[in-house]
Amino acid sequence: MNRKISLGLALTLIIASITATFAITMTAAQKIYNGLISNLSSRAETYATIENINTLVRANYYDYKSIEDAKINLSISKGYINGLGNPNCRFLTASEYIDYKRKLEGNATGVGITAAWDNGNKSLAVTDVAPGSSASSKGVLKGDIIKKIDGKKITSSNYEELFKMLEGDNLTTVDITCDRKNETKEFKVTIGYSLVSVSGKNIDGIGYVRISAFYGNTQSQLKNTLNSLKNEGVKGIIFDLRGTSDGSVEYAAAAVDCITPVCSNPDELLVTLVGRNNNIIYQHASASNDLNLPMMILVNGKTSGPSELFACDLRDFEKAKLIGTTTSGVGTAQRALTLEDGSAVILTVAKIMPYKSDSFDDTGLLPDFEVKLAPEDENRIGLISDEKDLQLQKAISELAA
Repeated sequence: MNRKISLGLALTLIIASITATFAITMTAAQKIYNGLISNLSSRAETYATIENINTLVRANYYDYKSIEDAKINLSISKGYINGLGNPNCRFLTASEYIDYKRKLEGNATGVGITAAWDNGNKSLAVTDVAPGSSASSKGVLKGDIIKKIDGKKITSSNYEELFKMLEGDNLTTVDITCDRKNETKEFKVTIGYSLVSVSGKNIDGIGYVRISAFYGNTQSQLKNTLNSLKNEGVKGIIFDLRGTSDGSVEYAAAAVDCITPVCSNPDELLVTLVGRNNNIIYQHASASNDLNLPMMILVNGKTSGPSELFACDLRDFEKAKLIGTTTSGVGTAQRALTLEDGSAVILTVAKIMPYKSDSFDDTGLLPDFEVKLAPEDENRIGLISDEKDLQLQKAISELAA
């Protein structure tokens, strides 16, 4: 039954409603206003402190003429990011950011040589040669002594300057003269090359695949390596992720997609990146690839971030078991955010949610088979023989059973 109310009562109710709404709105606005004032006050204090330091330095620092504003600004920028206390966050200069982007896509600068000056022998010795680099393909070896670069003799006073000719990303060639056991070697190397993040070998019918990073070209390298091993008729695959932390979660998910079938549930994804307000930043669904071979994954305390996702997803799909020690527990994803001058900050922006498991952030992944290496071999993975590698041998025995 409808009940009529007087015009006066109706107006009274309307006014009361408006008053209540205004009061609520003003309360909310006041909270926002107070928050802004507090934030502005905090910022003002920070700026005032920096300006106070600057004034004191300019007025009292003995060597004030040597002050370089660019260096101070760089230190302030790096200090701000360091102050977050997150080891996964960092500040990059414009040139560092360019190198960062290239590396993430799987492209490296230089010719692939690492060298060190030997004071005792007064010589520049090659300490490492990157796989897949121009130096590697031309035959430069670890232990070679660099005598000349582009015809200029190496000395203690010029080796740093001359070695810079082997850096950068320009597609130019550089001549290198090396000594190797009293024999002179000439090499013509090219600056700039594609990083090799996947390598494989056949160990008595078991495929061994080492993944050192998850870059833009890792998926294609992984496909090629797996196809080669399958053509050799291997009866199982061992993925070695020990010490692997470089790359991105997106590229790790792409690598997983080489191996796993389509998710049975459309709501299940290889990875979901969840931002600070529970917003979805990134998702990766699986394709129709499916590697039907038994698998084992080698992990340790330095298996981190993207590689933890790779290991977790394969285990979630019941494709593989983990052998080794608990992983590092970096279950967050980072993004590069650029500044106006071309520099950038790498910030943690999301939590990694794998296929089915809960987040492994802080906890890491517990291995299905805990196997520890001898203490003297912990930092020599890749250098010790297959026979002395207890974790590798456990994986081989499990796949051979």
